[in-house]
Formats: sequence, structure tokens, C-alpha cells
Amino acid sequence: MPTNRRRFDRTRRHITPEAIDAWMRADYMALHIALDLHPWETSPFPIEITPLGVSEDQIDPDDSRYQEDLKALKLQREFLTIAGWPDCRQVFEQLLHEAREYGAYSRDRVEHPPQGEYGTGCDPESRQKALERALAEVEYRQELLAGLDAVQRKWAPSAR
Repeated sequence: MPTNRRRFDRTRRHITPEAIDAWMRADYMALHIALDLHPWETSPFPIEITPLGVSEDQIDPDDSRYQEDLKALKLQREFLTIAGWPDCRQVFEQLLHEAREYGAYSRDRVEHPPQGEYGTGCDPESRQKALERALAEVEYRQELLAGLDAVQRKWAPSAR
């Protein structure tokens, strides 16, 4: 005997209070769980907060992940509209701390080359390039942290 079944749209992500709380705390794992996202799916967090996030500049129509990135960007816009910019000062400070540590490590490898290392990335030019990339990352992270207040004011829910 046939039945009329109603299809359930499993692709639609519902923004719950738990998801908003995770967004405001900039908690990547809690947000993924609250939105029921798979581990390989792009996070709706901005790319400045997590490298697994999404940015309008990053989306490429020729990429195989294009549709997934569009969904994440749509979710990001909804979160920004509902809750504003997440409180990510602690995340930015942690990333800046890690960038500084890696910069110090890279500087040490340039000033005091390790003995007996062979292979890719062990030559002086590669170590110097790694140091330059690390210093650029520190500068980028400092700019992000310095501009955080302006971004949070822009996306504050009361500002709209």
C-alpha cells in the first residue's frame, strides 16, 4: 500500500541558539556540531578566524568545493546579520602568539643553522624564506588584532 511521504530537506542548516552561542564564542567544533556539519564541510567562520573558514575573496567558481563554499558564505552572512561579528579576540591573540613563536623558531634556524640536516628546506635560502613568511604572518596577525574593534563595531547587531 503506497504512502505519501513528505521529503525532509537535510541540506538546510537551521541556526539555533546553540549555534549562535558557538558563533559568538568563535568555537569551531561547537559550531560544526550545532549546525550538524560534516568534518570536511567548510566552516561559516571567516577565514581570519580559522583557515577552514570561508571568505568572499576565496570563493572560486572553478573549484570543486564551490557549492559548499557558497553554502558556508550564506550561513556566515546569516550569522553576521543575526549575531554580529564573533568575539574572537582570544582566538586572534592565540594565533598571534603562535605566529610569534614560529617567527622566533625561524629566526633561530637562520641565525644558528642546525648541523647534519639534509633534504628539502634545509638550505639557507629556504630557511630565510621561511623566516620572511613567518614575519609576514606576525605582521598580518597584528593588523587583524588592531583592526578587530572596528570590525566588531561594524557588525554589531545594534549598529544596523
